[in-house]
Parts: sequence; C-alpha cells; structure tokens
Amino acid sequence: MRFITNILLTSICVATGALASSYEPKFRISPIDGSKIALPTKEQLAFQDREIGVLIHYEIATYLDIDGCNNVPDLVPDISLFDPTFINTDGWMDSAAALGAKYATLVAKHNCGFAIWPSEVTFQDRENQTVPYNYTIAQSPVHGQNIVQSFVDSAKKYNIGPGFYYSVVVNNYLNVQDSDVRAGTWAPGQVNITNGTYDQIVYDQLTELWKGYGSLTEIWFDGGYSSSQKDQIESLLQETQPQAVIFNGCDTDGTCVSANPIRWIGTELGEAPEENCGLTNDGGDPTSPYFCPAECDTTLQTDDRWFFGVDQPLRSIEEMIDVYHKTVGRNCLLELDLSPDRSGGIPKEHAALYKELGDFISSCYSKPIVGNATHSSDEKGEYMIKLDKPTDIDRIVLMEDQSNGQVIRSYQVYAKIADSQDVSDITDTPFKLVSNGTSIGHKKIDIFDNTVSVTEVLVKTTYVDTPKWRSVSLHLCE
Repeated sequence: MRFITNILLTSICVATGALASSYEPKFRISPIDGSKIALPTKEQLAFQDREIGVLIHYEIATYLDIDGCNNVPDLVPDISLFDPTFINTDGWMDSAAALGAKYATLVAKHNCGFAIWPSEVTFQDRENQTVPYNYTIAQSPVHGQNIVQSFVDSAKKYNIGPGFYYSVVVNNYLNVQDSDVRAGTWAPGQVNITNGTYDQIVYDQLTELWKGYGSLTEIWFDGGYSSSQKDQIESLLQETQPQAVIFNGCDTDGTCVSANPIRWIGTELGEAPEENCGLTNDGGDPTSPYFCPAECDTTLQTDDRWFFGVDQPLRSIEEMIDVYHKTVGRNCLLELDLSPDRSGGIPKEHAALYKELGDFISSCYSKPIVGNATHSSDEKGEYMIKLDKPTDIDRIVLMEDQSNGQVIRSYQVYAKIADSQDVSDITDTPFKLVSNGTSIGHKKIDIFDNTVSVTEVLVKTTYVDTPKWRSVSLHLCE
C-alpha cells in the first residue's frame, strides 16, 4: 500500500485492557446466552450502506517512477514535477459513479509531504525563524489551483460523500518517519524542525482540512497517529467532524479518537476473511463489545500499485468481480484505488474497467428474481422464499438488520430443487443444502457451485437474539 506501520495494524476491536479513551463500547446483553452484542452508531450503519468507495491517489508522487515516497525518507521530489495539463475532478467522479461508488476519499497529503491544497500554515524552524509550509500546490507550476476544493465540489455535484486521507506519521519534507523527526543530517529540500513543531503542523493542517471544506464522510489515518498527537486530533474531530467515520481511528490498546471507527481488514488484495463478523483484521470475535466495520482497500493496477504507473497493467475484470464478491459479499466495504495520470485525468483504460465492474454489479444485483415469490420470516430466525414455478438461480444475497447489533452466528441455505417444470412433481421434494456460513452482518453473497432450479428457499440460523432480516434475495448472474 502507500505506507503502513505497526502503530495500527488492528483497531479498537482487539483491545483487551482498560480503555484510555473517552469512547466506551456500547453493547447489550444477549437474552439467550448472556454474551455481549455490540451496538453500532448510526454513522457506522450509514457508511456500510455505501458499500463501495474510491481512494484517490493524486499528488507529486504521481510523477515518480516508484510508487510514492514510501520507505525512501530522504526523497523530497522537486516541486516543479507537479505540472498537470488538465486536472479534471469531475472526470474522477464520473469514474467513481460508473463504478457505483457512494464515497470518495482524497489523498490530501501523502508521505512525500506535498499538500494539494494551498496550506497557509507557518511554523518555526530550529533557527527560530517563522517560515511558511512551502511544499504545496501554491508553490507548484499550477499555483492558483486548489485540488481539495475542486474535489469536494465535484463529489457534492455527483452526490458522492467526500473524505480526506492525510498521512500523519510520515512527512519527508519535514524529515519525519514514524511520527518522529529523524536525528542527524537533513537531505536537500528538507526543513529542520522539532517534534513539538511537527505535532503543531499536523494539527494546523488538519484544522485547515476539517474546518474548511464542509462535512466529510470518511477520514483516513494511514498508519495511525502518535500518542502525542492523539488528544488534539480527538478534540478537533469532536469539534469539526463528529459525523465522519475514521479509518484506523483506534489503537490496539483501546485508545480511540472517534466513536465511529472503521478497521483495516489486514490485506490489500481485496479479500476479506470468509467469515467476517468480528472486530479484528483476522475475522474477529463476534462476542466483542465493540462494533467496528471492516473496510477492504485495494488497487485497480497490478502489483499493489496505488499511484499511477506508466504502462502499469490493470487487473482483469474477472479478478475485480472476484474482489467485489470477497469484499462487499463478505460484509466488508470495498474501497478501490482511483489513480489519475500525469495529465490530471483518469486514463481511458482505467475508466473502462471501473465502468465494466460497475455494470456487472448493477446487472447482477440491482434486479433480484421476484416473479410471484412470497417472502416470510419467523421468530426462529428462519426465512422462507416460495416461488410459483421452478426458477433458475445461482446465488443468494443475505442482509441482516444490524440496528440493534449483529446477532446471527451461523446460517444454512436450503432449496427444493426441481428436475422438471411441473410443480406437482416436487411437492414432497426434500430440501438440499446449497450454502452455509457463520456471519452475515451488512451483506453476505453466496454463489452456488452450480445453477439450480428451485421452488422454495429456506434460510436457517443460529443466533444470540431473534434475527431481524433486512432482505434476502435470489439472483441469476450467468
């Protein structure tokens, strides 16, 4: 990925000790077995409903042959490199909308230290001179532009929730790695500061971003934040963006900056664990008192390439369809990289693949098989669909109502399979198991081994409280 440290490889979800945060877990007690049922915030549930988003990588690293300044601490690319011919943020949103994305998170500052908005922050260097943060778009060949503002305007135009990524723990321009100013010499282009000054710069730039561009849907901390930054960040979030969900918003010791944390899934391949009901990046513990939805970030380009790469191949449509099923189809949000090229636009091959994936998702899942089907559920956690004639299906989509917590602990999908179109021939046909699993959560998609012709489908569950179904739908997507 762009950069990941061990500061926050997991989230609050794995915390076992006393909380060092003002955010206490909210849960209720199961009336069946006394276990804890984690309760979501309304912001977390609304975010899960978005299902698909994009993570936009576009800044000075776009003009490097390598994938950003990651792990090259002396690299401060010359600001003259940032010279796009046509920054088209509406075009970015065209591709996001074609994909079906409902939110977009922009990399406002990555590890090189370059800011794509005209930051007005000033600070004192080690010579006690007050200096401006002179590594922004305002000092580049396209000074006068503000990509952050253009992005927000375009996102709102397309009804896509805007968000910001800001790398807190690395800044090559300020000679910072793992939230600490490196001791010793400074490379060309780097500014000499203290750790205290760095923390203040982070706070001041986050203040510019969080106060200046309206309400945000998501805020990204890549690698987390340091203990010295935590309190200021938490207070600023409460003041300016309390509604935003926070990726990597909690540390493994239970220290949180938000009541709306989102967790990393533990891989950037676009593949969540088959059973994704818990609160750690390995699938988790369904009895945890913390509700912490998972987000699966991955790339459109091959070889884990996040910034645009010249002649970098793209993953195939077949692989991207598989990514969708292994992320959204496993109770995870899919956040797919979107990487404008050096002109400032989306390459046509990229745009075509986003649309092809979006078209598949829409064609396969926007119109479930209905016919004259009847749907019913009962207090035993079962859900029944009856069709008036044998109907071909090859998958089922299960959605749990999580407003009072995620309560289903396992499920089995059975079907009456017809060998002919004569319904009278299969009245006494027994149910056969066609799929099963443990968690459902926001959404679970089960694809059968083969297409089957069915007249009835029955879902059975085990649970810690009587389930409330949001929907169960049948599909045929050959």
